[in-house]
Amino acid sequence: MDLSPKTPLAPSDYAALDLLQPGSVVLFSAQLGDFDPARQIGTDPQLQTWLATHRDVNQVVRMWPVKGPDDPKRLALRIISLHARYPWIRWFQIANEPDIEWSASTRATWQQIGDWAQAVWWDVELYRRSVPSASDIKLLFPPLAQASPMDPEHVGYDALRPAIELFLDHGDGLAAHEYWDRNDVYLVEDQWPAWLQARLDAGVPFFVTEAGRRPIPSNGLPDADLGHELVEFASLTRASVVAPFVLSSPGGSFNQFDFVDRNGNVRPQLLVWGMLGP
Repeated sequence: MDLSPKTPLAPSDYAALDLLQPGSVVLFSAQLGDFDPARQIGTDPQLQTWLATHRDVNQVVRMWPVKGPDDPKRLALRIISLHARYPWIRWFQIANEPDIEWSASTRATWQQIGDWAQAVWWDVELYRRSVPSASDIKLLFPPLAQASPMDPEHVGYDALRPAIELFLDHGDGLAAHEYWDRNDVYLVEDQWPAWLQARLDAGVPFFVTEAGRRPIPSNGLPDADLGHELVEFASLTRASVVAPFVLSSPGGSFNQFDFVDRNGNVRPQLLVWGMLGP
């Protein structure tokens, strides 16, 4: 389940989270006392308590906010510090859609993004080799924005191959976002280069950390059919983790996809996912 940035969570949010079963995955931005320069999320002690009492749910932190190539050493230290405070959290996604979320001046080339990701990996690796308690940390190469102007499917992944393979060759993973259209569930991963699809086929850690319909008017509002589409997608993708949105963002940006709306009302697709989903 993808938990969008929101502080603090409301009782209705926890009612949604309590629907998660052991073995489920929840992805969330770092509402863990880690300072947010964008001032969009803050410390949420109640969420921290929920996480501590639900260690049977696999928890993934999307580092927030990485709106440009943050100093790799500083980001690595943030990851190590979070893991030291919450040692049951092992997976960390180092950024999110750098091809659109980074400012234009810092995403001029794929080379720039790749060099930064490799630098972060090496700085985290230094800790994994030298600090025993950090040895079990796992990193996710950041998801790219589907069909962004930088064309990740046909240009970006090839350009980023050295960086991606650095992660995958050492047991870390790849994150991705996959969106489709009403009654037309397709896999964006099928558009990726052959070498990367071969790595997926070989079973590397692959997490789809956002999934649902594209947010365009023709795809309509959430309904039971969306639930069936999510189930179909989960059966087709090569990902070991599929994380639909469980909660709406404060501004409703993801109200095409969320399982529980801003008022705590359960969406129809949640019932289908709960009955038929993985």
